[in-house]
Amino acid sequence: MRALKHILIILLAIVTVCYVATLIYQGSSEHKEPPVISCPAEILEVSAADDESVLLSGVTASDPQDGDLTAHIIVGGISKLITKDTAKVTLMVFDSDHNLGTCIRYIRYKDYQRPQFSVTKPLNFSSTKDVSLLDRLTATDVVDGNISSRIRVSTLSSTDNSEVYKITIQVTNSMGDTAWLQLPVIVQETNPLRPIVELKSYLVYLEAGSSFDPAEYLSSVTVANVAEPVSKVTIDSNVDTAKEGTYQVMYTYSANGSTGSAILTVVVQ
Repeated sequence: MRALKHILIILLAIVTVCYVATLIYQGSSEHKEPPVISCPAEILEVSAADDESVLLSGVTASDPQDGDLTAHIIVGGISKLITKDTAKVTLMVFDSDHNLGTCIRYIRYKDYQRPQFSVTKPLNFSSTKDVSLLDRLTATDVVDGNISSRIRVSTLSSTDNSEVYKITIQVTNSMGDTAWLQLPVIVQETNPLRPIVELKSYLVYLEAGSSFDPAEYLSSVTVANVAEPVSKVTIDSNVDTAKEGTYQVMYTYSANGSTGSAILTVVVQ
């Protein structure tokens, strides 16, 4: 019995030594060096609409054991903007031993611009009803597309005109770029006889130096559902397309002792 016990102990020791030796051998033979991945030094010009594969152009990867790994390179991530239109891209590749190789390349968005807002309905409200703004605002971005759900709106603040208030809206895209804009909001007492002035647009973006005719944005004027000539609408505009900035154009029409108003916001950029 004791002899059998000694034999089992010896066999167990032999198996243990063999197992440890195998682990040591495997550990010493496993390839530890990461693959080499090479990125071009020059900045890559891209469009925001380009496919992700464009970011891999000119990038190569290789490994002493696995050979050419270029086909296995992936995009690990794109940083937030480091200048107004430039970002860093992290590129990655794994070898068969799961070693990771990385490199950084810089890209410039040749068509980049900050997110832009749209006003889908006039920001005119009755003083007897709640002011609901988010359902009248949208935001789009060349990188992320529709980002309306990210819009943030400040509370109303008063102006020199008792019927006109102002709000500040802002939105941030995935690149960390924040656009903000101040918009006017008209709040008036309910009056069925008040003229209704409607515009074709309530927010426009113009390139600096472009032409601008405020009358072109007038759509219609009605009083108690009866159309009135738009030529009689008073237009107060201080838009100067030679200077970047945000401007407001006031359109007013008076009838039956009351005045209807609409405001166009013009962003010159």
